[in-house]
Amino acid sequence: MVPSREALNYLRACYELKRLSQRARELKMVKKLGQHILVDCNLAVEVLTKLINICQHTTCYVYELGSGLGSLTLFLEKSSGYVIASEIDLKFLDYLRSTFSSSLVDIVASDGVPLIGSLRDSCVVVSNTPYVISSRIIASLVKSPVKAAILVLQDDVAKKIASSPGSRSYGRITAFTRTFMDVDLGGKYPPSSFRPRPKVWSTVVVLRRKRLWSEELIGYEEFLKCLFNQRRRSLRKRLRECVGNVPEDIPHDMRVFSADPDYLFHVYNEVAGLKIKQAS
Repeated sequence: MVPSREALNYLRACYELKRLSQRARELKMVKKLGQHILVDCNLAVEVLTKLINICQHTTCYVYELGSGLGSLTLFLEKSSGYVIASEIDLKFLDYLRSTFSSSLVDIVASDGVPLIGSLRDSCVVVSNTPYVISSRIIASLVKSPVKAAILVLQDDVAKKIASSPGSRSYGRITAFTRTFMDVDLGGKYPPSSFRPRPKVWSTVVVLRRKRLWSEELIGYEEFLKCLFNQRRRSLRKRLRECVGNVPEDIPHDMRVFSADPDYLFHVYNEVAGLKIKQAS
């Protein structure tokens, strides 16, 4: 059986990824940037498969945050119409530009996080996420117009944003993220999938837009911050302390950490005219 053109492209990308793995061993990474180069072909193919599933028969463009040596870029360029790849570390830029000079990939030398807010709603963000800024990236995605994101996150953060109300790991970032995005977990990968090896396992996370963000909702983030500062207390008591008012339909036995994100958003809309107090 003759392999399809698509399969051959994947094989070539996997072969190139092995070469990058050796190059990653030779480079000194910047610890404060949380750099861990992806070297696992199975992980790259899973990210690509999820991207194809999101785009399906439509044309969507990809914004890759933190390209590094281009481990994921090798795969992304084969399945999307256009890729914008951002990288803050200057030592990677010449290699990226020479590798992708003849493809529909634009390399941007920049901290990629501030650019997320200027992306169009047809964009899909993909990132082998630097762990030191994972929360910042997630918050920026929520507040952007993008329709979806595929992130490789440390396993504990992935579980946290996907956790259910009432669970031990359900917190403010969970409620905030899941108010605006549907969260699905993919495969889990060991430290050996990266160079240098991180100390923790990683998980693929898919975020899909379910509710649009607007600047009118800026108070919602502070609202959640105040409530979850004492997450095990009664929701009614925390509302009284945070906004000074409690809607009549709030159950007396409901605690903050047991309230569903959509329910919290509903409550916020009821009290949105009130000034949210600082977390205390």
